[in-house]
Amino acid sequence: MKDCDWVVTQNSSRDVHRHYSVYVDKGCIVELGQGLNYEADEVIDGNGKVLLPGLINTHTHLSMTLFRGYADDVELQEWLEKRIWPLEAKLNGKLCYLGALIGCLEMLRSGTTCFLDMYFFVENVAEAVKETGLRGFLSQGFFDTLDRKTKLPNPVLKEGWIKSVGEAVRHVKSLSNPRIRPVVGPHTPYTCSDEALMWARDLADREGIPMQIHLAETRGEQAYFEKIYGKGEAQYLKDIGFLFPGLVAVHCVWLTRAEVALLAREGVKVSHCPVSNMKLGGGGAAPIPEMLQEGMVVSLGTDGAASNNSLDLFETMKFCALVHKAHRWDPTTMPAQTCLDLATVNGARALGVGDRLGSVEEGKSADLILIDLKSPNLTPVHGRAGLISNLVYAAKGFNVDTSIVDGKVLMIGKKVVSVEEDEVYIRFSEEASSFTSSHPP
Repeated sequence: MKDCDWVVTQNSSRDVHRHYSVYVDKGCIVELGQGLNYEADEVIDGNGKVLLPGLINTHTHLSMTLFRGYADDVELQEWLEKRIWPLEAKLNGKLCYLGALIGCLEMLRSGTTCFLDMYFFVENVAEAVKETGLRGFLSQGFFDTLDRKTKLPNPVLKEGWIKSVGEAVRHVKSLSNPRIRPVVGPHTPYTCSDEALMWARDLADREGIPMQIHLAETRGEQAYFEKIYGKGEAQYLKDIGFLFPGLVAVHCVWLTRAEVALLAREGVKVSHCPVSNMKLGGGGAAPIPEMLQEGMVVSLGTDGAASNNSLDLFETMKFCALVHKAHRWDPTTMPAQTCLDLATVNGARALGVGDRLGSVEEGKSADLILIDLKSPNLTPVHGRAGLISNLVYAAKGFNVDTSIVDGKVLMIGKKVVSVEEDEVYIRFSEEASSFTSSHPP
């Protein structure tokens, strides 16, 4: 990248440079500075553009692009139990592959280069990630309780998840693709028996891989644990030995201050999904300022396209800032720089790859994006602070000009080059329309 107007490094000093170039070789950033003089196979003109690290989305259900707009404006439990889960039971690998392919394209086009996913048919999702060139951390979501009031495991479900989760982890590892890594993904504390939760914890330990779980998304689930067990979900998980630093807890809207401190002590990471939480009407706002005060690693997730309905992490950054300002009656809460941190360096730390991703620094992987500043919504730029504000409060996914992962150009000049985009849309539209029309909401 030659002569970029701005380079937002997101390094420890949060340096922002003017008129810098970045030289990339063998997938890594070799040098950044002014007047670099290297022989390069490809030179990308950074004039009129800002270079920054690719965004990291720490919670998606990628193939749920199939359900975008399908079951909107209903309460969460109805949304899950009457709309989404019955349809998910009819999914197959082909549909999940196509849904993931569309999801990857949406993220690629809107500046996300790395993501953490929880869904089904991981083998097929991995194929979509491989084709598009993104970096994906993939988990096979699972639960084993049918009667969520007792948390008793269902033997048929138990046999199924042991097989499917084990196969998913083995398959992803067998790919030997450094861009695609396995994760363990139990659904929630209330849909998984203690046996399933601890089986997942042990698997993550044995394989040395991260784990993610939905936690305290609604007031109702927290109230249920308080009523039945006399404690909140976080304390419950602590008491059974489930919590560990490799865990990414998703949502965490209804945590108490004591539970925030508990998760901080255990080194648990958090994925904040403000758009999905607001759209599903979960109430309140996740105690993100308190988490940051406790030194927790908080990152950003979009959630799936069925509950967001967008995978644009620029939009999520803006919502993150606004919801907390509104909730606290304080415009100084969650400033733009903090929100950008959540989408870059903190995302990398949450996934255990902070040494390789999340910032533009020598020796790190070249996961980079270029934003075209020649757009009305990004004009003018009032210096460094104005640039960061524009990126969080004004930028949209459509402002992304170039996306690069591991040094490979996936999109340039807003044209995707890693896959044939038009063919993907045709195949996806035919399958998705046929699938959802046969199962009306």
